[in-house]
Amino acid sequence: MRKSLHPSPRGATLLVVVMLVLILLGLVGSLMVYAGGERVRAVSHARAGQRQSCAESGLQLARSYFGRNYATWNTFLSAPSSYDPVPSTFNPTPADPESPALLSAHPELFADVDGDGKMDVFLYIRDNEDEFDPLPTNWRRDNDQVAVVGAICISKTLRPRRNDGSQDATTLALEGLLSYNGGGGTNCSQGNAGTGAGNCN
Repeated sequence: MRKSLHPSPRGATLLVVVMLVLILLGLVGSLMVYAGGERVRAVSHARAGQRQSCAESGLQLARSYFGRNYATWNTFLSAPSSYDPVPSTFNPTPADPESPALLSAHPELFADVDGDGKMDVFLYIRDNEDEFDPLPTNWRRDNDQVAVVGAICISKTLRPRRNDGSQDATTLALEGLLSYNGGGGTNCSQGNAGTGAGNCN
């Protein structure tokens, strides 16, 4: 009896079915990965907006707080390790908003903006360049009743997430100019701030 040289139809059909199953499994796996990534990106986008709102609320609080305390601006400016988190040549040891010691020493510089009992923003102040030649720049003293105030969102619950799902630990800071009008005791702020006690836009 001669053996057939043609492959079995059942074997060819089985091979095709296996290939189709593998292709479908690949497509399903790809869709699951894509859907998971979309979820992470959506959460990250939502939290990015929350962090922006957190910093904006903090900036309003900073303008209100430092506007009410103009008489002690020079005290604030003379202690940048507590009141200024921006590193510079004159401020080699800037304030650390994440420091428990700073929170304990100056709780008035921190605020909980979402009501969860945890500090969300750090408020700060630093001097603008207000000396004229030939006087040297003195960042520890105000001369023109104008200062730079700002806020850093330090909230861990409002941090956006990276594509791999881990938290993005970078902070967001917003700042603006605050000017003091001594005659009427009114403070006018420049930038993205709302109205507050003693402030006008």
